[in-house]
Amino acid sequence: MALPNFASNFTQAPTVDPDAPMIQGPQPGMVYLTKLGQWVDMKSWTQEPIYDTELITTPVTAGDEYIFFRDPAFPTGVRKDLRHTNMVSQQQLPSGWNAIIYMMDIKVLSTETAVASGLFTTPEDALRLYYQAVVRFETGNQKVEKEAPAIFWPGPYGLTGNIERTGPAVSTFGTVNSGVPSLGAVTPLELTIELSNELTFEGRVRFPGGLQLDNDTFMQFTLHTYMSKPLR
Repeated sequence: MALPNFASNFTQAPTVDPDAPMIQGPQPGMVYLTKLGQWVDMKSWTQEPIYDTELITTPVTAGDEYIFFRDPAFPTGVRKDLRHTNMVSQQQLPSGWNAIIYMMDIKVLSTETAVASGLFTTPEDALRLYYQAVVRFETGNQKVEKEAPAIFWPGPYGLTGNIERTGPAVSTFGTVNSGVPSLGAVTPLELTIELSNELTFEGRVRFPGGLQLDNDTFMQFTLHTYMSKPLR
């Protein structure tokens, strides 16, 4: 969907062929409509998430903190791909992009290495992380938009169900979930958050206390947005 927004900061008409229907402006998406005699900022609006993933390694030491939307690679040196992040620029949107955040969540995911070897993230690990982590999202010069324990950041695309684990000496049963798998299960932000390409942002997951995990695991931070991009 393309929504034209008339630009007020471009007032002088370019010196060009008057018969040309439109002229590309000095910024992405900015065009001059010759017949109207006006600058127009052409944008394409989509509904899409911004997400980033960090590797939580065991054991977790009290005070450990993981920062999201900043690093294009994991601490191991392995670069993230689209399974882990869709960030184009570190800590900010690309030039000409704008976003309105209407929902945020945090998820616990198994690593690719664990999945390949059959060592999925255990329900116990998920619960340890959800109950021990404090999650924070901030913009600009450390303006805190939201900060709360991870259980207040349910994932709308989570999993829920009964768990049975059988060991050599005991079988255990229980239930674990990271939010009912439905967008309707998470209350949208009543006060949306606006991002421009000039505003930096980051997510933080902090562990006030230490904990031992069965396996290293991923945590993924997601911002659900209405995204505006310049038409090229």
